Amino acid sequence: MPLMAVLLITACSKTSNNSTPVVLPTGNFTGQFLRVHYNKTNLKYDTLKANLNLAMAQSTGFAITGDTSTLHAGSYGSYAANAYYIQFVDATYSAAAPFTKYHLSGVYNYTYDGSTLGIYIIYGDTVKLQYNFKKTTN
Repeated sequence: MPLMAVLLITACSKTSNNSTPVVLPTGNFTGQFLRVHYNKTNLKYDTLKANLNLAMAQSTGFAITGDTSTLHAGSYGSYAANAYYIQFVDATYSAAAPFTKYHLSGVYNYTYDGSTLGIYIIYGDTVKLQYNFKKTTN
């Protein structure tokens, strides 16, 4: 079964009476994207940042805007989530195209408390992509 289908089924399934309901992220958010890189040669971290806006709606998908000039691409597409993971399918991303900017695409861990949204993924032991957002409107 494709991962998107599993996430969608999990996100839409009913919760038992004993469990806490999962609050799925929707609305408009503003915040920062960080690319944190650990340099194994000099044993130091370097961080690149961009201010971004994220709009999310189950019916229309997601869109990234803001400072998309150099580090992060402006993009849009669909998404699905369960209590732990969120998957973004970026309609503007092409694996065949040369890498020039980061895209919000793939499966990420996330935390959401109704106002603060954290999205992150770690590649190996040297690169972490992290999005730190605050909800601005529904």
